[in-house]
Amino acid sequence: MNMNETLIMVATMLAPAFFSLLGMAAYGSPVVAVLGEIAAKAKKRVFYDKYGQQTSTMGLILLILTLVVCGAGVGVAFTKFPEFIKKFINPASPLNYAFIGMGVFALFTFIHALSWKKMRSAKGFHIVLGLIAALAGLAAVSIAVPAKLLIGQTAADPTQAAYGAQALQLPMAVMYAILTIAAAAGLSCAYLVLRRNKDDFGRDYYNFSLKLAARWAAIPMVGFLACQGWLFATLPENFKTMTVGTPLGFVWAGAAGLGAICAILWLIIARSAAPLQLKGLTFLAALLMWLMHALNVTLFMNFMSMF
Repeated sequence: MNMNETLIMVATMLAPAFFSLLGMAAYGSPVVAVLGEIAAKAKKRVFYDKYGQQTSTMGLILLILTLVVCGAGVGVAFTKFPEFIKKFINPASPLNYAFIGMGVFALFTFIHALSWKKMRSAKGFHIVLGLIAALAGLAAVSIAVPAKLLIGQTAADPTQAAYGAQALQLPMAVMYAILTIAAAAGLSCAYLVLRRNKDDFGRDYYNFSLKLAARWAAIPMVGFLACQGWLFATLPENFKTMTVGTPLGFVWAGAAGLGAICAILWLIIARSAAPLQLKGLTFLAALLMWLMHALNVTLFMNFMSMF
């Protein structure tokens, strides 16, 4: 694949990566929301709980959007690519466990988000509901990523394909699970800014919550970048050559670089005495995270084609 073909593929991945990133944020939102609830209970400060509730609402909106987009996508795939979609939806598919996890995640996310006010007097039980949603979401992503690698095996040598896919399964599963948390907290920064005038919870709350959201986005992003190094270290030598020695090396470097910039922007917001004055950075970080994810999706698709 030459540079022009690589750039075309990245451009083609922009739209899918946009909706994929929103879906990732939906999966990570219960984690961030429950952390807010637990912090509010431990530190006895209502701002944590309020941020958790807003993130939970954002996650519910993104979940509904994801379900609509995925439903439409599956419908189109059944019509235009029936043989391809059958690889993903059949009784023997390794994705079946991921589908179960997604179902549990969706059910408990709806319950957790919609019962926030009604269960204020039963915070412990409400946190348990959120933990179930959070764990199910992380499990679904962690199972789906290696399952897609296995389904996508196309190498002539099945032993080589299995070895290559197996080497990438754990680092990629952990990497994308961590990305869900970074995406949820990172997009919640922009969501807080968008909702500020409508909700109007006061300047003190938004200064607090923006710094908190930015900090909770930066920390998992550092973990995500560490997983990039782990992934490269476990990559079989022949796949390293096919990656580093081609334009895919620039794609990978670009993804890591954009992730690092996102983390820096969030740290700037988190350390600012007046984060509301930096609200433009929340949208810039969201945009760069989208581009980063598009590069990562491009890399993932090429890994699948190498097996």
